[in-house]
Amino acid sequence: MSFELLSHPADVRFRATGPTLEAAFAEATRAFAAISEGGGDDSRRFEVEVEAEDRQALLFDFLAELVLLQELEEVAVSRAERVEIEERGDGYALRATVLAGPIGEPLFDIKSPTYSEMRVEHVERVPTRSTERASDASRDADPEAEGEWVLEATLDI
Repeated sequence: MSFELLSHPADVRFRATGPTLEAAFAEATRAFAAISEGGGDDSRRFEVEVEAEDRQALLFDFLAELVLLQELEEVAVSRAERVEIEERGDGYALRATVLAGPIGEPLFDIKSPTYSEMRVEHVERVPTRSTERASDASRDADPEAEGEWVLEATLDI
């Protein structure tokens, strides 16, 4: 699990990864907090719920909720404590507990997420000889064990 900020000529872009889709969304929350430069204090908890027709729309709507949360509640998002994603017949539903705190310094102004170059995909790892045997056992236990989820998004600033 990790995130990194990527170069972009006009806006801000990040990549978040995790062994599960939920973990990758939690890392996207940490990336959002790093970009807004407000994370740190996480004394308040907010329940965030979004539904969308596909995974990209789910990421877009989740990031839009983080922008709204900061604006309406006047808090700085810090991280997501719990993320649950459920696949439904007509799309996906996400529930998360987002931790935030009072705004100390002015936040970097994130206006909204964009669909520009948005990416939500599961990437398989290329096995090596030493990991092939272990991979067979772990694949049986957890089908996502052989790869990671990669989320990339651009935020309009």
